[in-house]
Order: sequence, then C-alpha cells, then structure tokens
Amino acid sequence: MRLFISYARVDKYYCTQIVDMLDVHDVWFDNRLHAGQQWWDQIKRRLEWCDGFVYLLSPDSVASKYCRKEYEIAMSLGKAIFPILIQSRTQIPPDMAHIQYVDLSSGITTECVKLILNSIYIAEREGSTQQVAALSYPNGHHSIGDVAVLDQPATTHEAEMTISEAAQALDGEEYDRAVFLLKQAKASGYKSRYIDLDAMLNEAEDALEMQAYQREAEREYMPIAALVKHDRTRKLGCQAFRAFHNTFPDYDPDNLVSICMPLRAPQLEWVSVPAGHVKLKRNGRSKTHYVGAFEIAKYPVTNAQYTYFLDAPDGYVNEKWWDFSPQAKLWREEHPDPIRPKPELHNHPCVNACWYEAVAFSRWLSDRTGTTITLPSEQQWQRAAQGDDDRLFPWGNDFNPSYGNTREARKMGTTPVTEYAQSASPYGVVDMCGNVWEWCINNNDGSQNANGTGEDYRVIKGGSYIGTYQRAQSSFYYALKPECRYSSIGIRLIRLKV
Repeated sequence: MRLFISYARVDKYYCTQIVDMLDVHDVWFDNRLHAGQQWWDQIKRRLEWCDGFVYLLSPDSVASKYCRKEYEIAMSLGKAIFPILIQSRTQIPPDMAHIQYVDLSSGITTECVKLILNSIYIAEREGSTQQVAALSYPNGHHSIGDVAVLDQPATTHEAEMTISEAAQALDGEEYDRAVFLLKQAKASGYKSRYIDLDAMLNEAEDALEMQAYQREAEREYMPIAALVKHDRTRKLGCQAFRAFHNTFPDYDPDNLVSICMPLRAPQLEWVSVPAGHVKLKRNGRSKTHYVGAFEIAKYPVTNAQYTYFLDAPDGYVNEKWWDFSPQAKLWREEHPDPIRPKPELHNHPCVNACWYEAVAFSRWLSDRTGTTITLPSEQQWQRAAQGDDDRLFPWGNDFNPSYGNTREARKMGTTPVTEYAQSASPYGVVDMCGNVWEWCINNNDGSQNANGTGEDYRVIKGGSYIGTYQRAQSSFYYALKPECRYSSIGIRLIRLKV
C-alpha cells in the first residue's frame, strides 16, 4: 500500500521509526524543507497518489495547521485513515473522536506493530470505503480541488502578518509553526530593510531541532527510568541507560547516572566546614566576610580523578559543560585538546588545567553525582584553611618546611596529595600549603562574586612547589587570567549543602 505519513516536524524521530516499521509498504513523508507553492503542490500530488493516510498524533501535530489540512484533504479524497497516537497527553480533536487509533505512546511494541500492519492489510484487501478496526473512511469522494489549500502570503501586508504570527509562535515555543510561517514569508519574496529573515528562521530551526532532541530523549528515557526504579528490572534498566547516556549525555532528569554509573565519576572525600567569618586583605585593609557552611574536598583533585573527566564520553568533549561563558566556549573551540596528566603521577594533583577547564570539570561532576559542586570562593578556601583564628598556615603560625611542598622543601615538582597529612587544617583539609596553587571561582576584587561569564582575572590560593613559603600563607592570594595553564596550578572543589 502507498502510505502518506503526516506528522509535526518536532516529532520527526518518531516518524522515521514508524517509516522503518512500515518498510514493506511504499511510504512517503514530507521533510518540510520548503514551504512555497511548489511544496504544497507536491503535498497535494502525494495525497492523491497515496492509498492510506497515517496521522501521527501528538500535541504539536493536532495543533498544526498544515497537518490538519493534510488530514482534511485525505478525508475528502476517501483515503484510508490510520491514526497513531505517539504522545499520551495528546487531546484528540472532536472530529477524530470516532476514529480508533493505535497507541504507541508507551513505545513500539510487537502487539501494536501487528495491529497497524493488520489494519493496513485489511484496508488493502477490502479496497473500499468500509470502516475497519483502527481505520476510518469518509462517506464521499471529492476532488482535491474542492479543498482549500494553505494560504500563501500574497501581499506585503499579509507577509508582515505572517512574520507577526511567526514571532508569536516563537514566543509560545511553537517552533514547528514558526519555521513553517517564516518559510512561507521567505517563499513569498518578503524583504525588509531591518528584519533579518534568515537569522530569524535559523533561530527558529535551531530551537525546533533542540525541541525535537528533547522530545526524542524524553520518549526514550521514560521507560528506562521505570526499569531502573524497580529492583527486579534495575540491572536491565541500567544497561539500557548506559547506552542511552552515550547518545543523550545531557538528559537525565531523574539522575539515573548516580545509580547506574557510580564508578564512572571520581570519588572525592569531603570534610565539613561550619559557618563562620574570615578576613581578607586588599590594599592594606582588612574586611570581614561571613561564610556559610559547606563541604570541601579533603585533597586537591588528583590526575586520576581529573582523567575521568577527560575520558568520559560525556565529559571534556561535551559542549554543555562550557556554555557557562561565551569566553569559555570560545576558549574551548580554540583549545579542543586537554593537556593530559602523566599516568605515573596518578595520585599527584592535576595541573595544566585553566580556570575554564576547572569550572567545566566541576559542572560535569555535579551532573554525574546529582549534587552542587563548584570551585571555592576565596573566602571559602581561606575559611577551610584557617578556621576561626586567622592562623598564617593551616597547622598554625610557625612555618615548618616539612609540612608543605614549597620551594624550601626542595622537591622541584609536585608530590602525592596525601604526603603532608600532618599539616591538615583545623577541619582536616590536607595539602593547602604549597604543592600547587588552587583556582577559586571569584575574581580578585575581594568580593564573593562567583560570576563566571567574563574575562576577569581569577584568584588562586595556597602557593606551590615553585614559590616561597610566604606565598603559601593562607591569606595570600594571586590572580591570573582564566585561560592560564601552568604546571603549578591545580583544582580543589567544594560541595554545597542542600
């Protein structure tokens, strides 16, 4: 049987699945690449050509002006109608309430496929306008010329009204309709000295593509989440989720990754820091800041832990983690490859990661663990190092070269993050003096501003194996451009309490 499939463009993924399912038949569906008169003429020819009309029912398709017009034409021509429900929340139009449909809203099952194929087989065998299961035929036959077509903008005023309708559709997130209207306006030859029609169309198409991506992800995700939530089917669900996660790494509203992929994220040890006050010095003056309670990683991020991010399919390569800042996105485009750590230094602090990379890592780890993980502010870092008594070093006020990897220790390089456990801060935080500087989230104005959208210099704290012990004092800070990568700068993270 020759089949015409009508669908909303946002549902194209479902459409292609059903096309594959119906491959024993001669199937045609509209790619919606154009919206001019020639496009509509092709639609009419195909509607006359087909024997059966497959209507994919979703909120978008039943609201779609062109899908409804296709349906009306198919009905007027006496075509066999095969409605298929692809989204459960769809409100069936009153004029279709009498038509039986096949329900694929919970997925394509063997039983549903048999029902669809059997319906088509019956229609082929009957070759008439009698009603059969899951089918409906109109009572009479008419010429396609008797049915009004979609209006094309004929005047400048009509084209302007089409642009206005498209803007409303965009505002209402009706991206399929917006794309169609804008293509209509373009096909009509509409020109404006001020409106960039191509830019408007590109915006609508990008939004439609993202909407379709989200729709596809949601449809595939829901049954997987149901499997994971039940003990008996969790293993199968997690297996499915891992495959799903490779295709849709940024879609996980139920945080299934924490259940199904717990070992694919680095395990950090956290210590609690109570709320309190800390003094920061700027230009010879001290200012006291209140710092709320938080948790901080006991050790700097190691090379082994950072490598998880570099190797994960949804990690360093995923643009999602870099979209917090236009500058970060640009930097990432210009620096697609990280500086990989040396495997033999797996328990040393990771280095050669710029501020953008450190923030991207924290965002990925937050997503993987379902918690809020970020770089510390300067105030949080110093609070974790000093406690309540404004000490010069995490262990006290007297410097001891055996307590930290500064220039005085003469190590000439990084050391394992656990090597100086005896120099822990009042809260048990280790390796906060020397070894590597550690990025903070804020800029160097002395505020707790965590704005990550600019090119401001970013604070680093703690000193390094290169510098003297004076630079490793807990109150000392330095600031660098966020794009800087050095072998003496690393990462320590905090976790915010909910």
